[in-house]
Amino acid sequence: MTQKYIGILVSPAVYNGIKDGETIYEELPFYEEAARELQMVICYFRLKDIDPNEAQLQAIIKQNNGKYKLREVPKPQVIHNRIFTKTNTAKEKIKQLQEVGIFIFNENNRYSKLEIHDILLKNQELIQYMPETLVCNRENVMYMMDKYQELIIKPNSGSLGMGIIKLTQLTEQKWELSYVHEQSMKRMTFTGIWPKKLKQIVSNANWIVQERIQLALSNERPFDMRVSVQKNESGIWQVSGIVGKVAEKGRFITNVAQGGACYPLNELLKELPHLDNEKIHHKVELFSIKIAQLLDREIPNLADLGLDIGITMEGKPMFIECNGRDLRVTFRNANMFEIWKRTHTTPIRYADYLFRSVLPDQ
Repeated sequence: MTQKYIGILVSPAVYNGIKDGETIYEELPFYEEAARELQMVICYFRLKDIDPNEAQLQAIIKQNNGKYKLREVPKPQVIHNRIFTKTNTAKEKIKQLQEVGIFIFNENNRYSKLEIHDILLKNQELIQYMPETLVCNRENVMYMMDKYQELIIKPNSGSLGMGIIKLTQLTEQKWELSYVHEQSMKRMTFTGIWPKKLKQIVSNANWIVQERIQLALSNERPFDMRVSVQKNESGIWQVSGIVGKVAEKGRFITNVAQGGACYPLNELLKELPHLDNEKIHHKVELFSIKIAQLLDREIPNLADLGLDIGITMEGKPMFIECNGRDLRVTFRNANMFEIWKRTHTTPIRYADYLFRSVLPDQ
């Protein structure tokens, strides 16, 4: 039987750290354990290491002695993309690899929040579960200030929670602008004349303004959830795990990079006895799978997503945003080790499905 190689496309930082065991958020042993069970071999490489016109490539592989070594191996027919391929050069190379029969899943994992929002809005059933979201310009911000008492303004792409500001109406005329600066919370009030910071952001077309979701609270701190939604060994979307992210005291941003803490959702729901734990989990799972299925129809080769989902105090799920390269660290931080492992092994089992079903002659 021909040996099956699964490629993991990694960043230069991860690649350079493999031999020293410093792979940032990638837990390589989890990938490798799943591959061994399926009698496959994991090989790690950078985008520059693979040539669409060559049958071989230099990749890092774990040896039987437990050490990693650079070896020449056949070009893998299935690749799990774990880098951002946003440059035109990267996109062109991905396209060339696909043209020679390579299956790359999560080929494009960086898309704008507005793009995702617009795709989901095509489904009428989802509208009530999505905060109103517009391009951030002066006209739209004024419109939203007339309509809502709290707004979130954030970058349209990426961010890790950086730069996000909140606008809160204090009285009919007075508003408060709040944001994190140098690890501390900054607040300023204004009436009529906008602060310089707000004027600067509004002039940037790469930001969005959004109705702020009134999230459920844990110890008076807002929390939301990271939901890992992945295609499994049958090629079907599943929820691999749900973890709660709680904002630091006095803040409104739940991102781990901005001081947010991670807990199993069960623990957070204990403080909300009016919500049924099992029903909330089931509701969030169905909601998340529906979102993944809708995105899958319009974005090619999706298989691994990290959705940020909030719930209101009444238990209504609300879509926040979609992450195409989930770092998975939230599960580790919440001591949910088996689920953290599952978020790594499920993509490998999906790769095996592709060998069996999409590339049967390989």
